Amino acid sequence: VVARRQDLKLIVTSATMDATKFALFFGNVPVYTIPGRTFPVETFFSKNPVEDYVDSAVKQALQIHLQPTSGDILIFMPGQEDIEVTCEVLGERLAEIENAPLLAVLPIYSQLPSDLQAKIFQASPDGVRKCVVATNIAETSLTG
Repeated sequence: VVARRQDLKLIVTSATMDATKFALFFGNVPVYTIPGRTFPVETFFSKNPVEDYVDSAVKQALQIHLQPTSGDILIFMPGQEDIEVTCEVLGERLAEIENAPLLAVLPIYSQLPSDLQAKIFQASPDGVRKCVVATNIAETSLTG
């Protein structure tokens, strides 16, 4: 393609691809590396299938939140409806716990207005943990 279209400019971005292979494929083109910040991540997952994954995720998030540890929580859900329900249930369950530490529950999905999407990148006030509920599209920008 590049041989036929000298005017074509192609930019490929990825956090996981083998850049050298792509560069060779496109005729030994330049590769630019932009380092990003990485964050320590501890992953929790169910060893067995669960019937109600929203309820299971909410229970796990509350268990983590009620521990005297620092760090935010990231929950992956398959779509917007599950994200909204998870946020709602998490808020309801948290309200039932007396003297629960503060938790900012923040959804992120493509149809959410950009001003609300931006909230996940804002620092939390002191004493407030964030719980972001997202589709896996957010994985690269949030964890890697």
